[in-house]
Amino acid sequence: MKITKILTVAMALTATFQSCDLNREPADYIPFAKSYQTLDDARKWDNGIYSSLRGKFGGGYVLPQEVQADMLNAHAAYEGTYGDFHGWTLRSDDDVLKQIYHSYYSALVDANVVIQQLPSLELTAAEKATANQFLGDAYFARAYYHFNLALRWGQLYNEETADKDLGIPLALKPIFIEKPKRATNRATYEQVLSDLEKADSLLADVPVKVGNSEISADAVKALRARVYLYMGNMEAALKQSRELVDKGTYQLVPAYEGQPDAMLRVDPREDAFAQMWFYDNGTEQIWQPIVAKENEIPTTTGLYGADLSTTTYWEESGMSDMVSDYNKPPYLPTSEVLTSLFANDQDHRAQVLFEYTRTTVSIMQDYTYCFVISKFKGNPNYATLTSTHWGGYVPNGNQAPKPFRIAEQYLIAAEAAFATGNQEMARHYLNELRISRGTGMVGLTDDALLKEIKDERARELAYEGFRLWDLRRWHQGFDKRSHQVDADRNPIPERFYAAEFSENFAIDGDNPKFVWPFPKDETTINTELKQNPGWGN
Repeated sequence: MKITKILTVAMALTATFQSCDLNREPADYIPFAKSYQTLDDARKWDNGIYSSLRGKFGGGYVLPQEVQADMLNAHAAYEGTYGDFHGWTLRSDDDVLKQIYHSYYSALVDANVVIQQLPSLELTAAEKATANQFLGDAYFARAYYHFNLALRWGQLYNEETADKDLGIPLALKPIFIEKPKRATNRATYEQVLSDLEKADSLLADVPVKVGNSEISADAVKALRARVYLYMGNMEAALKQSRELVDKGTYQLVPAYEGQPDAMLRVDPREDAFAQMWFYDNGTEQIWQPIVAKENEIPTTTGLYGADLSTTTYWEESGMSDMVSDYNKPPYLPTSEVLTSLFANDQDHRAQVLFEYTRTTVSIMQDYTYCFVISKFKGNPNYATLTSTHWGGYVPNGNQAPKPFRIAEQYLIAAEAAFATGNQEMARHYLNELRISRGTGMVGLTDDALLKEIKDERARELAYEGFRLWDLRRWHQGFDKRSHQVDADRNPIPERFYAAEFSENFAIDGDNPKFVWPFPKDETTINTELKQNPGWGN
């Protein structure tokens, strides 16, 4: 897992105080004020804000919650990757848990430096517009980080009990010596919304366009709609999502009308949905952070395991019947995903999200066919190795993150409209998305409509990091994660799955471990930090 800049407040304080002369700063210590004196300094810090954000849309910021949910099974070659999340055996001393937590708070330090220092700069009138954009970026980042911390470590938001329910420690200045308590849920989400309001105003002059590489006011609105959804404030979520959808800047891509090949793969040159995911083109992206092959690479979501060693071995063996594109991913989609969620043969997303390919474990001669997740296989333009397989390159997962797409706003609008009693509007937004994805319209009502809205959300946002948080807010558990079957409905051999996990894995919808534990070292050092229920002291 690629998580950069893991710096705790304790480390920063150590750097400050490690000197025999307390009146003199250590030689390697640069106070924030000295590193933030000009607009050029501000530009460098803004680049850091973007770099940090770009690194938090994949890998350890997405996969732990996805493998904990109900749409993945561990491959036998998964090598323990996020295994404690997958098996719901997570402990508060887990290293991955600790790294994610510290990484968010480390990133908050940078955002708070900008918020604290930038307003004190002496700037010309011409420079103030640029400075406002930098400040807006910082407020957006602070809101995004606090919201994501709240999803993982805060209690589920309930308006009636928000003044008592515990959220997260709020980080509102770069360094603080006091041991922070958890803010209430109300205070947590009020801070997120307050920062988004500031960002919205400060970023008002940033041009709005499809695939914007800069954070715009539309990106702020997209995040705010998401926040309202997870708060259960459906009226506000509906208003905000409709503002983005109805103005028409971001268009859903047209439905694919071609035919997949014998391996159920589509030609990305013909499919707009494939173009969006494999080549970062499209009309749906509200914000798409810039990626450069050499030095601006995002954190990858490693669910596509191109097996170069096995593929090369059989390529060089001369045994034509064994030559293929081999894949050895850490996780495979469950049978429920393939046969139920994506049961509609006209849903062209499935042709992009999944590939039917050979996989092995440790013996190259022992293979089976299975579906693997290809959604995050990567943009060929960012590949570092060529190959006669996989379409001419070795997929490495590098592609532009797509943290906010208009499709999500259609889903928010549909769910929020249903929740506020407008089923006609809910069907309208749901059907607009379904038509784009090739699945056609539905005339459902009541519980059947709500189920379809939920299922459509699972399809569209599959493996992007939403599923666990959605199950939690819906109070929806699950009772199985079934293994795949082949074309003849025969189960894939058990030896290709990790033996330590059962298919019949039941989790209640109100299981307290939908909320993660605070890292043990944090609760040990800070006795004011109250642990979440179900995780001990």
